[in-house]
Formats: sequence, C-alpha cells, structure tokens
Amino acid sequence: AKSWLLIIINSTKMKKINIIFAIVALALITISCETYDDYEKPREIVVGFTTSTATLTVADGEEKTTTLNIFSSEATNADRTLNVVVVEGDTELASENYTFDSTVTIPANEREASIEFTGFGVSLTEEGEVVTLRIQRDGSYVSGGPAAVTVKN
Repeated sequence: AKSWLLIIINSTKMKKINIIFAIVALALITISCETYDDYEKPREIVVGFTTSTATLTVADGEEKTTTLNIFSSEATNADRTLNVVVVEGDTELASENYTFDSTVTIPANEREASIEFTGFGVSLTEEGEVVTLRIQRDGSYVSGGPAAVTVKN
C-alpha cells in the first residue's frame, strides 16, 4: 500500500512540475515575440573611419604616408563629399608633423572611400604623439568612429 501511495504522490508532483514548466515556457515564448516598431523608422546614415588606429614611424627629415579607410552605413544615389577634421581635444601632435586629405568623396552607390595621411619627421618624439581625425557631421549623416594616428620618430 505504501508503494502505491508513493507512486500517486510522485505522479501528482510530476504533474505540478509539468504544469509549472509549461507556464514558464509559454511566458518566455510570449515575451520573446515582441514587435520592433522602430525597425521601419528611417535611421540616420553614419559615416566614419574603419581604420580606427594607425602608427607611422618617420625618420627626421623624412615623410611616410598611410591610407585611412572610411565607411558609410548606406549607399546613396549621388556622390557625397565629406569634410575630415582634427578632433582638437584628442590631438597632441603638432600640425607641422602631418597633413591629410581634408575632404573625401564617396561615389554614388558606394559605401567606402579613403584618405591619405602623411606624417613628417619635423619635431617628433620616440614615444610618438596622436592626431585624431573624424568626419564632420552634416545634416544628411552623423559622424561615426574616429581615426587616431600616432606619428613617432
């Protein structure tokens, strides 16, 4: 008689556990089926550097050039000319030690472009100093990631 009683008790506990499990599973499924109402809203185009860091080692009196890549989150049906600017608060390097293309054009129906950055061995240190560049924000896009270029001797 005791064994029958244990089977009935265990059977009842299993039914409760199964019911609890079913309720939790149903709740998780219901919660995970949320809608994303903002998915269809227009988003701003982001344009920034994909080359986030670069290092140039330049001897005194010499120069060295590197390419910095730029990416747009969307292609447009017209050429876009963007301004490249120095982020003053994040830049240590004296302007006599570098130059770069201050504008870049992303061709129509394209999402990528690049600029040339040249470092000059004028007054460099062995540790190097950083110049940070970014794409200047415009009404048609927002500025994405910057590029931090270290130029050293």
